[in-house]
Amino acid sequence: MSDQKLKLKSAGVFVDAADIDIASADIDVTLANVWTDDSRSEIAVSVDRVLFDKLVDVAARYLEPQGYSLNLENLLATIDSMRLGVFARVSSKTAGDGRSIAKKLMPQVYMHLPRKNMVGPLLQRFYDEIGKYERELARLQDAEAKSKKSIESAIKDESGKKAVHLLQQENSALREELARLGKKLAAVEHQFKMDAPQAADNQLPSGVRTCVVRTVRVSDGVAVVKVGDSQFSVALKAIGGLPAANARALGHFEGGVIRGLWVFDPVPVPFAVSVATVMAIEGKRVKLRFPNRCERVVPVQAEAAGIKPGTMILARFAGVYMVDMTVTADAGAEIAADIIFDEQTKRQIADMFERGAA
Repeated sequence: MSDQKLKLKSAGVFVDAADIDIASADIDVTLANVWTDDSRSEIAVSVDRVLFDKLVDVAARYLEPQGYSLNLENLLATIDSMRLGVFARVSSKTAGDGRSIAKKLMPQVYMHLPRKNMVGPLLQRFYDEIGKYERELARLQDAEAKSKKSIESAIKDESGKKAVHLLQQENSALREELARLGKKLAAVEHQFKMDAPQAADNQLPSGVRTCVVRTVRVSDGVAVVKVGDSQFSVALKAIGGLPAANARALGHFEGGVIRGLWVFDPVPVPFAVSVATVMAIEGKRVKLRFPNRCERVVPVQAEAAGIKPGTMILARFAGVYMVDMTVTADAGAEIAADIIFDEQTKRQIADMFERGAA
C-alpha cells in the first residue's frame, strides 16, 4: 500500500473499494467530518454537510477560502477530481482479501483543489471549445487583412471603383462575422464567470497572454495595454480600430515585446476611411482636400515621411485625429488645377465688389 493510502487510512478516509469492505457496516452520524491535507490540497467532507447541493456549489465553497478565483477553469478542475468515499471506523481484523473491515461509516465526497499539472476530461473539453472559437476568429482576421490589401490596391486604379465597392461590402460582412463570433466567445466566458484568472496564461499557447486595454490616447495614436504588472503601448493602426477602455484582449509576445494584439470584448470601433489629396504639410499637421472640395487640417502621430503636396492618400480617422494614411496616387495635376480655379474665383469676387463700389 502506498504512503498516500496509508495516510488516508490512518485518517479514516477511504476512496477506493479495494481498500475497505463495507458490506456489514452501519451508518454512524458521529463520523460526520471535514478532513483536509494542505500539503496535497486534498479535501474530504461528509455527505451530510453537502446534501442536496450542486457539485458546482460544493466546489465553490472550498475554492474561495483557499484563495482560488471562482472561474470555470478552477471549478471544472475541482469537479473533475471529485470521488465518493467514506469516513470509517474499522475493525482490528481484516477481510480474507486483505481489505480493512468497516464497523461504522459515513459517506463523504473527496476532491482535489486545482493543480496546474492535472487537466481532467471536463476541463479539456472546455479548452478544446475555446480553441475552436479562437482558430475561427484567426481565420476571419486573416481574411479581413487580405480584403483590406485588395481595397488599397483597387483604389490606386480609377477604373477599380466598382471593385472597391464590392470589396468594402465583403470587408463589412467579415467584420460583422468577426463581431458575432467575438460576442459568442464573450458570452461563453461570462456564463461561467471567467474573470481572467491568474492561471489562465498557463493554458494559452506559447507567447499568448491575456491583456486589458487601460487607456486610449487618440491624440498620440496609441492604446496602453496592461499585462500582469507591466504596461505596453500599441499603435491604434496595428489594432485596426478604436478600442474601449478596460476592453479585454489577447496579446502575442516575443522576447518581452508585444508583437500583436487582438481586442475582443468589446470589439474595437472601426476607423472612418476617406480618400483625400494632400494640399500642404507642416511638421505634424497635414492639410487635406476631400472629394467634396472640403478642406481640413488634421494632426498626425509622426512626421509625414514620403508624403508630399499633391499626393492622393487613403486616410483613416478616429474622431478628429488621423491615425494612418496610405499613398494611393500622385495628384499633382489635379491640385494645380484646383489652385488655379480658386485664384480665378477670388479674382472674380474681388472684381464684382470693385464694380459695385464704383
